[in-house]
Amino acid sequence: MANSGYVLAGFETLATIINMFIDGRRGRFENNFTRADISRFLADTCSGYLHSYGQNFSNKKNYERYSQNEANMYKTCRDMGIFDGCNLVVDSGGFQISVGQLTRRESELLLNNMYYDFLIDHYDVYDSAFILDVPPGPGCEIFHNFEDVYNLNMESYQKAKVLPDHVRKKVIYIHHFRTPKLWEIYTKILREGEMFPAFEYHGTGGIVANMASDMSIPCIIYVLPLIPLLNEAKKYGRNYLNFHILGGANFRDVLFYELFKITVKKYHNIDLNITYDSSGPYKQVMQARFLNVMDDQGYMRKMDIRKNNLDKKFMPERTVIEHYQCIIDKLADQYGFKRLDLDGVYGLYPNRSNVITETFHHEVKAYSILYSLSIYPMIQRKMREFAHRVFPIYEAGDLEAFYKECFDITRHINQGKLTKKQKIKAYSIPRSLDMLCNLDEDYCQHLVHKFLAKDEFIELNGKKGVLTV
Repeated sequence: MANSGYVLAGFETLATIINMFIDGRRGRFENNFTRADISRFLADTCSGYLHSYGQNFSNKKNYERYSQNEANMYKTCRDMGIFDGCNLVVDSGGFQISVGQLTRRESELLLNNMYYDFLIDHYDVYDSAFILDVPPGPGCEIFHNFEDVYNLNMESYQKAKVLPDHVRKKVIYIHHFRTPKLWEIYTKILREGEMFPAFEYHGTGGIVANMASDMSIPCIIYVLPLIPLLNEAKKYGRNYLNFHILGGANFRDVLFYELFKITVKKYHNIDLNITYDSSGPYKQVMQARFLNVMDDQGYMRKMDIRKNNLDKKFMPERTVIEHYQCIIDKLADQYGFKRLDLDGVYGLYPNRSNVITETFHHEVKAYSILYSLSIYPMIQRKMREFAHRVFPIYEAGDLEAFYKECFDITRHINQGKLTKKQKIKAYSIPRSLDMLCNLDEDYCQHLVHKFLAKDEFIELNGKKGVLTV
């Protein structure tokens, strides 16, 4: 069982890096670990590994073998023997439609059953899959007006609802909420379509869109879509809710999730199982060149691992390269891997154009990404322990003591800093927990109208036109 709710997006990249290292095609593999070792690590560390069916959908001349190629990718990764016991997840491609990456023709291909046919025809290659949800977004070509948004999503959700049982049970229903019209549309779909009981898994999106609004809204934003889903769980007599948050994988978010789980269990006797995703480890290691590491005082810090920074002091008694070696040694010891000599971290290697450039030793890249994944169980454990310790303070109504504790833990997971946004979010935690106690949807709708109306897709107001898909 995974020790964190984290889901790694773009898992095919991880698969390629680890598989080529083990095969000896990239890096200096010296029996560092077995495929079974990696399977155990990945199954224990993350709740899932996500790939988007739609990410390569644009600009194809022929789609005849597209679904088969996608299925082959999952099969290839399974056959590597490094994902045994892992949950492989499919994202639909609705995001690519919503942000305009797909043309109208491409969107219609996806919507006219290509995605759902893939789920039916290749149900054995994945463990769970997102419903094909298409909220409006910047550059979206598929909608003329809000009536189109409702009709298209209702049609797509109805298709998911009547999928064969063995397929439908794998589908993650997504409930959007980010603007007044989206709140109205997706609530109507949820209720009029009687969608909730047809699905075992639910979730929400739009968390990372228009993040400026999060500063003004007086609650943790994802309680807004969570509350209607909890009400549906109670309505249909469920004592659990599997809730996935697309995005929302900051360490601070994990604290909120742990407090939410305690609240929902205590006041509604519902087991709230929260998962969340990002592709953060790739961006941190391969692009930004930093690692999140814990210092001797228990503060999480960003360690700059660019070449010109390796010999600089990171802590009084250690340079960056010394601490880098230390954390990689601890990773290896904890999971039974062979220790790795970082050997300067960087070397000269040919790129895709066969030009020699200086980049990571491949084995260093592999261990660094594995390390980045190993952070999530540690953070989840710390946030769970913290949440259980401070929840009685919230219940006792001692808000000043509660805020002080939240400020302190926030500093510990953010390099000793407490930003304005973090302080605002900490102040909104008690109100958010109150909302989860009360489950008042009218108040949620009020907050959406008051604070999120400025994010509305006003270009869809009053336009005429009929969408056909």
